[in-house]
Amino acid sequence: MGKFINIAFIAVVTLYSATTHAADKATMHVSALQNLIDNSLNYSKEAPNDSIIRWGHELAPILKKQKEYKTFFQLKQLIATAYATRGDMNMAIDHARQMYKEAKELNYPIGIALSSRAIGDAYLNANMQEPAIESYKEALELLDKIPGSEILEQEILPKFILTLIQTSHMDEARTYLKRFENLHTAAPTPTFHFFLCACKAYYDIEAGNPEKGKASLDEARKISDQLRFLYLRSIFNYILGQYYQAIGEYGLALQQYERLINTPKAPAPNKHIGLQLECAQLLTKMGRTEEACLIYQKANEQKDSLNALSYARQINDLRGMYQIDQMEIRNQIQRNQITLWVIIASIFILVLILLLIVRIRQEANRLLHSKEELEIARKYAENAIHTKSLFLSNMSHEIRTPLNALSGFSSILTEESIDNDTRRQCNDIIQQNSELLLKLINDLIDLSSLDPGKLTFNFKECDAVNICRNVIDTVEKVKQTQAGVSFITSLDKLTLRTDESRLQQVLINLLINATKFTTEGNITLTLEKESETMALFTVTDTGCGIPPEKQNQIFNRFEKLNEGAQGTGLGLSICQLIIEQIGGKIWIDPEYTGGARFRFTHPIGPTKEEEAEG
Repeated sequence: MGKFINIAFIAVVTLYSATTHAADKATMHVSALQNLIDNSLNYSKEAPNDSIIRWGHELAPILKKQKEYKTFFQLKQLIATAYATRGDMNMAIDHARQMYKEAKELNYPIGIALSSRAIGDAYLNANMQEPAIESYKEALELLDKIPGSEILEQEILPKFILTLIQTSHMDEARTYLKRFENLHTAAPTPTFHFFLCACKAYYDIEAGNPEKGKASLDEARKISDQLRFLYLRSIFNYILGQYYQAIGEYGLALQQYERLINTPKAPAPNKHIGLQLECAQLLTKMGRTEEACLIYQKANEQKDSLNALSYARQINDLRGMYQIDQMEIRNQIQRNQITLWVIIASIFILVLILLLIVRIRQEANRLLHSKEELEIARKYAENAIHTKSLFLSNMSHEIRTPLNALSGFSSILTEESIDNDTRRQCNDIIQQNSELLLKLINDLIDLSSLDPGKLTFNFKECDAVNICRNVIDTVEKVKQTQAGVSFITSLDKLTLRTDESRLQQVLINLLINATKFTTEGNITLTLEKESETMALFTVTDTGCGIPPEKQNQIFNRFEKLNEGAQGTGLGLSICQLIIEQIGGKIWIDPEYTGGARFRFTHPIGPTKEEEAEG
């Protein structure tokens, strides 16, 4: 935090030392004030309240002239707190009011936030905790909207949290304590670490867990002993007294409070009275009622002399000024909203006019568009007729080929003159063409049920790894290529809720399709978990591949990459239909150029089809 004020304070030192008789004394004053700001201290041995006020008034005009507004308002806030701490509430209030006016004139939100903090300090020193809480909240809300103000938020949070705990707002205190902890983690400093430990200790003590609070208090003691700041020591002594009081060690608690009372100029007058009253309460619990009565009498006399109502009214006047400004801001927001709605309404009317113009033009062009649509429909119908003719031509060729083979080789088998090898070859050819004919008939049956509503599924839990291995064995036996067929996976088992026969149908279609276009090389089936809810199957070959311009058409019905190759052009279309009904997705990997690579996903849990049935 010291970085942002170093340059300003160097300039201040130069100007300030020129107006004093001793440059070394000016440097010492600046250093002492900088130490208070850097460590979020109200006072120190080197800079008591009177010195803060005197030095601050000398340095503030220089900072304002140099336009070092952030440091200027930090110093002004420190002066206002010093007034409140030593009991000069009227001066503290006037100074906070002046801070607010200057921040408004400069339109400087940080200054407004710091003036809210100064008002909170004044309330707190007047033992008016609830208004103090509201002022601290206003300051934090303003700073929360200003980027880079996390350090300033940490400076406000300790007093705010301690006050919330003191007034039994425990839930709210826990929320802001978490916020303080997060801010400190992002920008840790020893002083804020002490404040965080102190707030945690006080929270645990008041929440009925003093031993847990003692651990945080011990950590705060170590930091306090290391830093040796009077202000931190006074906070530690007070919370330590609260701890002793919570565990019933009234004598030790009394010692801590008396130590605070006897600290020169440390507590503010109202805080001093509050400590005396706590001492009186402890003495009463210890049975020392006469001493308690004397302290009560002395405290009441001091309280009357402070004339709390006088400065409370001035604080409320200042708060009233804040509320008036807030009303002005709200009114301005309302005016801006009305202006915005007028602009929006105008734009809306203009858009309506434009839409009417567009609509008129659309109606004028409707007949032309209808003609174009009819032309597209005619071309689509012609394409459908062509596709149908092509399909019938393909089917007649595809069916005739295996039938001719069956007829020819069956007649050869009837001849007695052929040897066993020839008979075996004829039998293999007949078996192969029978399977081919069966495959064609199965494709035709699947074609008849290409409507998603007609497809039926029998879902059950299956091991996808086992299915893949069985499919590889099947394809290995029927393949008509020199290419190797293999299965790769890192999974020992993957249970899917699927239709085993449909999944096998997809995998066999993809693998057989790969064997048609891969004369040599490798065809690889891989299985992996894409996520916790989705499995990924991949079929990769090293064949001729699919041209990029045909990749978007390959899943169309009757689409064939090579018109001379066997097949109906329905296999990939059927695969796509099955996978989409299951709840997955199938696609070609466009980045793979070593052949063709088909990928599809499959849900691991209940499939889309099952959920629809449920």
